[in-house]
Amino acid sequence: SVAGWKEIEYEVMRDSADNCIIVCNMENIDPVGVHTGDSIVVAPSQTLNDIQYQMLRTASVEIIRYLKIEGGCNVQYALNPNSNEYIVI
Repeated sequence: SVAGWKEIEYEVMRDSADNCIIVCNMENIDPVGVHTGDSIVVAPSQTLNDIQYQMLRTASVEIIRYLKIEGGCNVQYALNPNSNEYIVI
């Protein structure tokens, strides 16, 4: 179960030449399990360490490239703060 894990989001953009940028990353103050619409979201994230930030940043770019999305994309993660395990939600 991912209940209680951190909910993290990345706004990513990719163009037709495969250039990617992270527009911002966000952190839901409430853990996974509380609907995003009912949670306060802050940008940039406040509690990620650099390893966690870079890990999810890299995953976000890999995802938008794999899916060949041109334009903007929001990628949401559940992150276990104790192990750095994450899943896309």
